[in-house]
Amino acid sequence: MLTYPKLDFTLNKFRQLCCSMEKKYNFITMNEYVTAGDQLPERFILMRHDVDRAAKNALKIASIEEEFGIRATYYFRTSKKTFVPKIIKDIEKMGHEIGYHYETLSRTNGDLGKAIKLFEKDVNKFRSICNLKTICMHGAVLSRHDSRDLWKYYDFRAYGLTGEAYLSAGKNLNYFTDTGRSWNSKNNLRDFIPGKTEQIFAETTDDLIKLIESQEIRNFYISLHPERWKSNVVNWGIYWLQDFVFNSGKKVLTTVRT
Repeated sequence: MLTYPKLDFTLNKFRQLCCSMEKKYNFITMNEYVTAGDQLPERFILMRHDVDRAAKNALKIASIEEEFGIRATYYFRTSKKTFVPKIIKDIEKMGHEIGYHYETLSRTNGDLGKAIKLFEKDVNKFRSICNLKTICMHGAVLSRHDSRDLWKYYDFRAYGLTGEAYLSAGKNLNYFTDTGRSWNSKNNLRDFIPGKTEQIFAETTDDLIKLIESQEIRNFYISLHPERWKSNVVNWGIYWLQDFVFNSGKKVLTTVRT
């Protein structure tokens, strides 16, 4: 039997999340994080957005962040509905960082040679419209290939890149992601910082807001997917059902792969 939760992951809820951060923390981009060395702010929030499906949703989120003075990092896939040059340029003009949400190893079915050539092609594609400095793996849970494995054989720095959103993240970061429609990582297959064992969890966005407002944590690394945050009940319900089906499938995949 399906149980319907209270409305979370709405644009109004995202506004509340942004409001809770205002004037409490410094905001840094992924490139700023990986190049700061020991000069990081004492208290900071690193906001990351994985744009998986529709660029127009990312633009709505970026506009809300701009209202609150938040600078975030947006990782775009190269699919038709996601790689929209005008939207990418508009988001960069707001002061946000643009990155490449790569999935080349899964797209080439594990062929390393083809994957790195595709990666280089896509990097050049991004650089033709924006200032590309960092990258982030796209999970592609239906594929058995983890695109981060590409860097066991190649070095992304050879392409003028400063960091990778998972591999360059320090274990001292407090990572929160909306993957699986919760902030507690129960439904995650690959969306976590490799090697990190201790983690603070939040169930709902309200729980995350309480953590931020308490100011007890020095840093937050928050990963969101713009298409998950809806402005009306109908779209919210459709995406909730998609998440329910997808999370059920991921549980089956986890069992099979184990």
